[in-house]
Order: sequence, then structure tokens, then C-alpha cells
Amino acid sequence: MSTVKRKKRVLESEKVGPAHIYAYKLLDEHVKFLHPKFRHVEKAIKESMMPIPYEVYVASMALFSLVSTIAGGVIGIIVALLVDIEPPILEILIPIGAAFGFGGMVFVVLQMIPSMKVKTRSSKLMEEIPHFIGYMSTLATSGLSLEGIFKAIAREESEEEIVKDSKLIVRNLDIMGMDLITAITDLIHRTPHGAYSELLEGAIITAQSGGDLKEYFNATAKVQLEEKKQLMARTTESLGAVAEIYTILLIVFPLLAVIMLSIMGIMSPSLGGLDLVTLINILTFAILPLCGVMMLVMMDGMVPKR
Repeated sequence: MSTVKRKKRVLESEKVGPAHIYAYKLLDEHVKFLHPKFRHVEKAIKESMMPIPYEVYVASMALFSLVSTIAGGVIGIIVALLVDIEPPILEILIPIGAAFGFGGMVFVVLQMIPSMKVKTRSSKLMEEIPHFIGYMSTLATSGLSLEGIFKAIAREESEEEIVKDSKLIVRNLDIMGMDLITAITDLIHRTPHGAYSELLEGAIITAQSGGDLKEYFNATAKVQLEEKKQLMARTTESLGAVAEIYTILLIVFPLLAVIMLSIMGIMSPSLGGLDLVTLINILTFAILPLCGVMMLVMMDGMVPKR
């Protein structure tokens, strides 16, 4: 049952939403002039494996930005009516600024989303490569061809990126009627440049030249494992620096701040218009928890997930 639910969830995530479809039907003819201007977005959509055509995404960008512009204008008008603003010219400028600010912000964020997804996919691939190369080498040692290797990986019940890519290759082979080299080349065009794309290109060259796939994967695995060791060493050094920052920020600083505020309380009951007890409460219940959360987020981003 869990496998069926997972497959259903994956299929739902790969569908284009009704809002995107509506945006395409409504605005496609009006935003075609934007298509040549955002080719970098098209490249990012392809490399991030986003399940949405470029033309549909551009229409969605335009629609969501337009809706945000209207919403920003309405919010600006409400603020201008409810708040007494001086000089009166600001009552006109605030709705206009809010409208263009909201719309522009949404438009910029929507442009950035595909690039952010590319970076996320690239980092996941870098984490998965050392593990899957060993698996590929084992499959090649057992006598499987390059096509058989990708089909074996595609049968894995996993949502890892390399498994998804193998399923794409199998789809291109069995449904689209591509040959193996064309299917892998299509995947390379959908992959961020890096070690993974180089692995695929090397696999193509090895298969075309009649080379030994086992030796190729073994040699590549040694390189990737060595790079993984170096990455772990750098991560350990970085975590050491983070530990020092943690000690200073969450242990030494609070003690010094409390001591300083206590001494200052002898001379003056307030600082900057705030009671010293209030400042200590803000430090204890607001600043320190916020710093702790920031440290956790920083460490979570630094530590490899596997």
C-alpha cells in the first residue's frame, strides 16, 4: 500500500497544475515576445527536470505576477485609506509602489526557482554518485550491458535522482523508440554540468568503443570515493569552525551580556529606553533561540545527507 501511495504522490507531483494550464490558455499568445528573453530559464527548467514546458512556465510567470500586482495595489490602497499619511502625494505613490513591488518580486522569484532547483538536483546527484557507481560496477561485473544496468537501476523503488534518470532512459528506450546512445544523450542535455554528466558521457564512449564497462566504473568509483573523502575532510574542518562559533555565540556572548547588563543596572535602570530586565528577557527568549535556529540551519546545510 505504501508503494502505491508513493507512486501516486510522484505522479501527482509530475503533473502540470490547473493554474499553469489556465495561465497558458489565457496568456500564451500575449507573452510569446518573452520567450527569447528567458532562454536561461528554459535551460534551467530542462536541467532541473521540472515537469512543465517552458512556454507554460512563462505564461504562469506572467499570470502570477499580474495577480500579485493587482493584490499589491489593493493592499496599498487599503493602507492609504486606513492610515493618515503625510504628505498626501504618498497616498498615490504607496499603492503604485506596492503594486509594482509585489508584482516585480513575484516575477523575479519565479525566474529564480528553476535555477534553485538545478542547484538542488546537482547537489543530490553529487551525493548519490559514489554509491551508485559501485552498484553500476557490480552490475557490469555480473555481465549486464549498459542498457541492462540502467534498467536494473530503474527497477529500484526509490525517489533518488539517479533512479529517476534511469527510468527516463528506460522510457525513452521502450516508449519513445530511441536507441541507447540517443536516450543517454537526451539525459545529458537534461543534467547540470558536472561529475554526473561526465560519467554519462564516459559511459557512452566506453560502450561505443567496445571498452570494458566494469573497468570504467571501477576507475570512476575510485575517483569519486577519493573526492568524497576530501569532501568529508573539508566538512569536518568546517564543522570545527562552526563549533567555535557556537561556543562564542551561544555560551560566551550570553554570559558576558548578562554580566554587562547586571553591572549597568547598578548605574542606570534602563538602556535605550528599555528596562534592563526586559533586555535580558529579549536576549534569553528571542535572540538566543533565533541564533540557535540559525546554527542548526547552517549545520544542516553543511552536513551531507548520506
